Amino acid sequence: MEVLLVLGFLLLIYILSGLRQIDQWETALKFTLGKFTGRVEPGLTLMFPIIQKMKRVDMRTRNRDLLRQMVITRDNVTTMVDAVVYYRVLDPEKAALAVENYEAAVKDRAKVVLRDVVGETPLDQLLAHREEIAAKVRTQVETVVNQWGLHVELIGLQDVQLPPQMQESLAKVAIAERDRKYVVIKSQADVESAKNFAEAAEILAGSPGAMELRRFETLANLAQSGATKVIFDLAKPFDDVHGQARKIAAATAEAATGQLAQVPRSAPLQTMQAAQAEYEAQAIAEAEAAQTALARRKV
Repeated sequence: MEVLLVLGFLLLIYILSGLRQIDQWETALKFTLGKFTGRVEPGLTLMFPIIQKMKRVDMRTRNRDLLRQMVITRDNVTTMVDAVVYYRVLDPEKAALAVENYEAAVKDRAKVVLRDVVGETPLDQLLAHREEIAAKVRTQVETVVNQWGLHVELIGLQDVQLPPQMQESLAKVAIAERDRKYVVIKSQADVESAKNFAEAAEILAGSPGAMELRRFETLANLAQSGATKVIFDLAKPFDDVHGQARKIAAATAEAATGQLAQVPRSAPLQTMQAAQAEYEAQAIAEAEAAQTALARRKV
């Protein structure tokens, strides 16, 4: 009786030791005496210790960093490339039976393909098109790891480090490019500004009143600037009245000069000076009268 109790107790312990819990994100493979006998779904399952073994396979997406790789580009530039690979198991049977360590196999294959692809790529394209190069690496890696029941979701290039001399050269190129853009933009702005000034000058030339308002505005701005002395020409170059008056005054003065020439040279000096003053006063009076008449006519 005692022997049966002992045997029953040992059997209970044996059965309880064979209970296994499979998490939702896992898939278990059962091997009986070394032979694959089936897949175990998530939940509580029973296996026979010593006779059966169970291998768990994580079905979640994994991310693994690829150690910094020293790669020589197509144009013979040494670079240090950091990358990361995201993959997951699609077929746990192939992942467990077709390859010894599928995680190490994926990382090693990604490193090899990364060196090959970067070695065929110029430096400028490597820096400007990282996503395209990473997609090309992922495609080539996928063709191999797919045979192992794995799927590579993404391969990303985290960083591309260059030698210090190359970094200085790229910095100089970037500075020169920014300077070129600055000169182009400034020249375009100068052209547009010159066009606007030409259009404004044409408008002001056709409107004397607008020109006068502009001159007064300039005087007001100069008065607010705090300048100690400002010399400004208040003449009206666009005023036709003053222009005609100056012409009449010039013609009258010329006529007066002609009349003065008719005075005999033998006349006394005081007589000549008095005649000259009289003719000048007469010319000034006639010019002012002509100016007043023209102003009234214009109004």
